[in-house]
Amino acid sequence: MDVPTNADSRPPTPSRRPTQPNSANSQNLRARAGLDLNRRADRGRSRLGLAALALAAVCSGACSSDGAREDPVDPAHGGAAEPPSAEAVADTFWEQELDPGPVTKTSLREHELGEAWVIDPDELDEPRKLAIDQAEARGYTVIDLGDSWRPYIFSHKTPGAEDHSDNAYASRYIDLANDRTDHDGDPLAEHEHNYLELYGIPPSLSVVLDEWRALPELEQCLTDAGYDGSSFDPSIGSIIYKRNAGGKRLRKWKSARSRLEKDMRKAKLDDAVAAKDYAAAAEVEGLEKRYQRFAAIDREIQVIRNAQIRFRCEELFNERDGQGKFEAGNFDSSTTHALANFEKKHDVMGWGHITADNLAVLALSPREAVYARLVRVLTERVVSAAGIVEDGSARDWKPDFRYEDAEGNEHALRDLATEFTAAAIETLTLTDPDTAFAQLERLEQLAKDDPDHPEAFGELLVAIKLPELPPYYSDEMAFSTVIDRGDVWYDFPWDEEGNKSSQPRRRKPKLTLYVSYEGQRIPLVHWGTTIGSWRSELHEGKEYYAYKNSDVGDRVWQTIMAAPVWIPPEGTPTKSLTKRKNVGGKMKRVVNYDETGPGYMSAYGLVAGYHVKLHTKKDGTVSAFDNQIRTHGSVDYMSILRRYSHGCHRLYNMNAVRMFSMILQHREYRREGQTQVGAGRKFEYNGKQYSMRLPTRGYKYELVEPVPVTVTEGRVRGTRQHPYKEMMPKPGVDYSDEDDADEPPLEPGEAQGTAAE
Repeated sequence: MDVPTNADSRPPTPSRRPTQPNSANSQNLRARAGLDLNRRADRGRSRLGLAALALAAVCSGACSSDGAREDPVDPAHGGAAEPPSAEAVADTFWEQELDPGPVTKTSLREHELGEAWVIDPDELDEPRKLAIDQAEARGYTVIDLGDSWRPYIFSHKTPGAEDHSDNAYASRYIDLANDRTDHDGDPLAEHEHNYLELYGIPPSLSVVLDEWRALPELEQCLTDAGYDGSSFDPSIGSIIYKRNAGGKRLRKWKSARSRLEKDMRKAKLDDAVAAKDYAAAAEVEGLEKRYQRFAAIDREIQVIRNAQIRFRCEELFNERDGQGKFEAGNFDSSTTHALANFEKKHDVMGWGHITADNLAVLALSPREAVYARLVRVLTERVVSAAGIVEDGSARDWKPDFRYEDAEGNEHALRDLATEFTAAAIETLTLTDPDTAFAQLERLEQLAKDDPDHPEAFGELLVAIKLPELPPYYSDEMAFSTVIDRGDVWYDFPWDEEGNKSSQPRRRKPKLTLYVSYEGQRIPLVHWGTTIGSWRSELHEGKEYYAYKNSDVGDRVWQTIMAAPVWIPPEGTPTKSLTKRKNVGGKMKRVVNYDETGPGYMSAYGLVAGYHVKLHTKKDGTVSAFDNQIRTHGSVDYMSILRRYSHGCHRLYNMNAVRMFSMILQHREYRREGQTQVGAGRKFEYNGKQYSMRLPTRGYKYELVEPVPVTVTEGRVRGTRQHPYKEMMPKPGVDYSDEDDADEPPLEPGEAQGTAAE
């Protein structure tokens, strides 16, 4: 892909009225050209189709309908002039002003850049700049690759509508994606990074490019340290982290090695011992079993040692500016925290242990791992631009499901996210990890620099062809949702002696988003979620267990709240309202906005749909009963995999962002904007005064026609058929009437001084 000169670009047309591509007009143009511009599979097609289309347009002004010439030929000067070249005809096509039609919510034609780079290897030898509405009119999807991209839920206005309202969390989202600040808005240290894909915030292309540019230094670091990536064999199984277990394992390994070396020297294998060729012992009679015992533990030690090398070279340790402090081969606390950072960087849902999942990623070369990160970043951009959500989960759930379109043609369920991303990667020639970096740099040359961050990737819109959407897509889609609660236990999970009872769940709770089309209900996604159960609750200063039920029956999503805020109820322990943080090189206790939000770590994640029950009164007005149940994003992915909530239905943040963005892109709504509540409180902890300010509940969208949500009863297990209403004493808690103890003393390392807010 060559970078074009300025002569190839068109001036922006900011005064152009925002409209949506006219599908009928586009189909007519394709018919006149004799080709289907939406089909990416026809790779052998040349640019003659566009030339034919443009030639038809030129001819329409110079030829009569019966083919006779309207102007006489001058016998003295011969026939007509030479026909225009294919290149000239193609230029005529691109210069035509097409009617883009009315605007839709997936359109980017109101973007401040005004123009997009059309990249179409079938029709163009190099990228060509075109007004956004004209690119859309020609059937291209415009994708935002710039550093200021954010999901639709964090937009400031609706395309084609006069409803601009600043979305407060949008700027924080952008700063987090670009590694400019942490979740509190404080600048990151030089070696720090925000690895937030698991939490719904993928990095920008600037971050990915920086990682790519750092690869030579990283690869040299690995070489110098004797790194062996082949040690990461998933067949080794799991290496569980336990305090002090890593040191015991290492001592056991050293002892086994010492005994093996001693026996090898007795067997005249001194040269093999010097070369650390312990496998030579396997060929000596009498040493096979000793070698096998050593080799079994050596495999684990080599995994840990090489992981530590990788973590240090990638600066993933929390200590010493990422370099860490550890003993080689010891799976200690420092190493397990570095492993957690590696998992966050590479989108692995980890448990703090070495498992087949993270071994598979460790087995990738750094170059392959960065490329996989690039693909994930592009996926979110493509999904957002196309306004899709199907990720293959519904197809995998119901592989035999078929639906019919309006013409009676049968269709299977699809994985649109993978299909569309693959098409984008092919068009952008980013299919090869070894050449993708060079292609990214070429794209960077097309981007417009951000004056506030001139060193960054910048702002870039590309217009490409994507596969055809399923026939059930429209501007107004009839969504509905079913949440199956799965296996439900109401029994108290402790016996009279305080022993925990087993309550297995073979059927986990699931959320399915459907669309109704031609009398059929078609599943779009099928995701794991949570339901409520027994949770701790504070009552009169004592901790009890209370059953937090998930409401059963029909509800609706009417309100969708972006960057929702959780307002702590009275009785929330004051310690949980604070946290310790490194401020200016010292650990200080500050107000904890992590759980309240707004932010990806908040109790409601990045977005929430409110479950309400609507009731129409006699006077025609509608009231909404809100029992505080939400479907929302969450950073606690382990709870979604195997635990419970306080009654809400949690989704991975990235899934919640995709789903609610897609619903808003295909449903009429009112943009009510930032809600103002002015909540907060002043409180005391450890003798210091703190002030918590919560001025907003989030950024509110109100659906004109709510999305129906049905929560099923599930399969009730155990002896009890209904939840407890009363609190139950928590095993191990002293419920005597003695006065509560005073506030605990300052924790070691906690600085004295004025409370931060």
